[in-house]
Amino acid sequence: MLAHGFARVRCESCKDEFLVAFSCKGRGVCPSCNAKRAHVTAVHLVEQVLPHVPYRQWTLSFPHRVRWVLLKDVGLLSDVLTVFLRAVFALQRRRARRQGLRDGQAGAVSFIQFFGSALQVTPHFHSLVPDGVFVPQEGGVRFEPLPPPTQG
Repeated sequence: MLAHGFARVRCESCKDEFLVAFSCKGRGVCPSCNAKRAHVTAVHLVEQVLPHVPYRQWTLSFPHRVRWVLLKDVGLLSDVLTVFLRAVFALQRRRARRQGLRDGQAGAVSFIQFFGSALQVTPHFHSLVPDGVFVPQEGGVRFEPLPPPTQG
């Protein structure tokens, strides 16, 4: 629908022009479609998936030399995300044990982004992690908040 924004595309060979609506859902990078998808995903997570507990966002980015290697190997990128989350979860469990909480479990929702704010190629992770652990109790689990992480 052109009323929601569009881009004018021109073929350099034949000089033909046409309009592509931003609500296209299928023509590559579309700011309108991407914003809608992000909004729908956020609403679904908040209303249907995530428990109502405090969260902390963990972000991991990579040096320039590593970025291209990760972009060429999606399996490696996935493995790196797994290692990153294991490290965050291990930190959560250690902090929980210091507070006397045993068998605490962490979780996360992660998104892999491939571009930075200036559209430079920079794969990085955004992981939303509960700021605490889930501890087994009779009939289910209970959430136990943890203090913020420290540098030490």
